[in-house]
Amino acid sequence: MSSPCVSVIMPVYNAQPYLCQALDSLKAQTFQDFELICVDDGSSDDSFEVLKRYRADEDFPAVRILTQRHLGPGCARNKGLDVATGTYVYFLDADDFIEPTLLEKAVGRAEQLDCDIVIWDAWFYNNRVQRDQHPAVGTLDFPAFADFPVHETLAFSAADNPDAIFTSFQNWPWNKLFRRSLLVENDIRFPALFRTEDLPFTCMALVKARRISVIYERLSHYRMRTGSSSMDNKDPHALDFIEAFALLRDRLQEEGLYETYRVSHARWALGGAVYNLNSLTRVDSFARAFAELHDGAAERMGLLDVPLDAYTHPLDRRSLELIKANDAQGYLFFWMRNHGAFVDDDKELFDRVEADLEEARSEIDRLHGEVDRAHGAVVEAQGAREEVERQLDDLRRSAEYRYGTALLRIPRAIQRRLSS
Repeated sequence: MSSPCVSVIMPVYNAQPYLCQALDSLKAQTFQDFELICVDDGSSDDSFEVLKRYRADEDFPAVRILTQRHLGPGCARNKGLDVATGTYVYFLDADDFIEPTLLEKAVGRAEQLDCDIVIWDAWFYNNRVQRDQHPAVGTLDFPAFADFPVHETLAFSAADNPDAIFTSFQNWPWNKLFRRSLLVENDIRFPALFRTEDLPFTCMALVKARRISVIYERLSHYRMRTGSSSMDNKDPHALDFIEAFALLRDRLQEEGLYETYRVSHARWALGGAVYNLNSLTRVDSFARAFAELHDGAAERMGLLDVPLDAYTHPLDRRSLELIKANDAQGYLFFWMRNHGAFVDDDKELFDRVEADLEEARSEIDRLHGEVDRAHGAVVEAQGAREEVERQLDDLRRSAEYRYGTALLRIPRAIQRRLSS
């Protein structure tokens, strides 16, 4: 049996409420040359039973189910990578879902441009309100190509804009298709972390890829606000982000790549530190992470490897100053004050959205008016046509029409007789 084009690897941990939607979105793919490798990460719900039902479905592509004790998504993905045979690898989380054309478009782009990585835009699916939202952070933003009107037809590499590669495309693995040989030949694996485990993996793949391309379509739906995902609750593993950035820095140094990507790494690491600190929900978790950063983790992460003015965001710069000063109270007060500014910005954004919505409604009303007028014209034309057909029918029934038809029968009869 020939190898599939794509190996889809899905770590599964207590995902029963959402697992069917993820699997159904794979079943609906317009591109079906893939294998699905599901790794049950010690689930305590009925996720494993759901996987077995889909494995028995004859209309579903080949499904393999692997199991392990609860070691986290990174170890689960590594276990899937160990048995993957596809030319490409795609990582789908068990609580997410994808558009039907995702694999077709991603593989098509990879083949068209000979890419090691293809990246696409994404939705955040708000599980609480059951609707898509665009992420608050950018997902596709590579400044070097901002002025290219045909950038989707270009392939590029991290070296084309080394100061922006990490901040441009996120470290999510679920909105990227990877050539499997890129991962195998460069020994790119996930660390054994429960959170931010995707950072060293994705960032190393980005800098090692020969050719990268982007698809400016939202093809993935990342489920959030479930109350159970790592995005929703970071406190149990509050220090994992420190280890992840330190691991990436160490690997870049080992490969002789750190100086090339030092600025991008530092900017992404500081943004990650601020984001993770501000996402913690317990006082003890925050205090532990803040103290760790001050006591050496900031240096391990590379936050001090660039001058302060290398950080482009003033909020990040001030945050780093407060971390270096070990001023946790000042840090919290600073972000409390800025939260008010964010709320004002949100209100302004909502005002603009409401204005745009009102304008869109007016345009819809105008188009409805045009449709109604066009429909009236069609009805009028239909009436005129029916009147013409009625007059024609009256003509056919008229004496003149009947007599004319009868007269034509005489020469036809003569013609038939002469030809006999």
